[in-house]
Amino acid sequence: MIQLIVAGLTVGSAYALIALGLHIILRSTRIVNFAQGEFSVVGGLLALTFAQTLHVNTWLALAGATLCGFMLGLGFERFVLRPAARSGEAGLTIATVGMVFVLLYGHALVPGWGSLPQPLPAFSGEASDVFHVAGVAIQVQSLWVGALLLLALAAMYVFFERTYFGKAIHAAANDPLGARLVGIDVASARAVSVALAIALAAYGGTIIGPIALVGGAGGTALTIKGFVAAVVGGLDSPAGCVAGGLFVGVAEKLLGGVFSYGVVDPLVYSLLLVTLLVRPQGLFGKRVAVRD
Repeated sequence: MIQLIVAGLTVGSAYALIALGLHIILRSTRIVNFAQGEFSVVGGLLALTFAQTLHVNTWLALAGATLCGFMLGLGFERFVLRPAARSGEAGLTIATVGMVFVLLYGHALVPGWGSLPQPLPAFSGEASDVFHVAGVAIQVQSLWVGALLLLALAAMYVFFERTYFGKAIHAAANDPLGARLVGIDVASARAVSVALAIALAAYGGTIIGPIALVGGAGGTALTIKGFVAAVVGGLDSPAGCVAGGLFVGVAEKLLGGVFSYGVVDPLVYSLLLVTLLVRPQGLFGKRVAVRD
């Protein structure tokens, strides 16, 4: 069971970063980015390109993929979300759905990427390297995934809570009109928010690459599980999104140890329905009174 929990925390780290990205975009644009998982897939493929074409190690490939994810996010906000915003939230949501198919079928056309998952070089040693604790075999790469998740969370905390621009993004998301009145460029804040969310997706797709491979058609499943994680943890809570991602990852692996693969995903998705029925605000979300 311990081994399943470790595996769940590993894959849950990717769900946590997807969920956190969904939270950031939701706060800044008021919509759910259904293409978040596909950006994660593209991020992993970009890291693979850096590793194979430029012959850099996986650490530099991770940095390059994250930076490219940030730039892709800026372009996504400027050329997709901003024009679609003229049609309201429905137009924005439809634009993100359309982006799913652009990325899904588009990355298969890029030379060297293809449509099948591919292995990313390990962060250290070999991807199959393990060490044993109390008779449990734990992959070394799983430790790197956990450490890199903590690094990303620490960086996000420092940026949003300790920097002027991070606080300006908070203000622009919470009260756009008030932010404009005090001189904050709301459009720029929104663009950076989206860019950070896509950078997190690319980062997440890369850190699990040595274990779960990169590429393929799993982006939509990543988005759904990230959304389930965000709702379970609390869509309005960054900490809740991360906790929800880890919880969903562990639940998925534990269920996989009991049921067949075809049963596991429906059970994981059912967590969304159960949460909405029992605790709509999520485990860490704040209860909001709704009146007619």
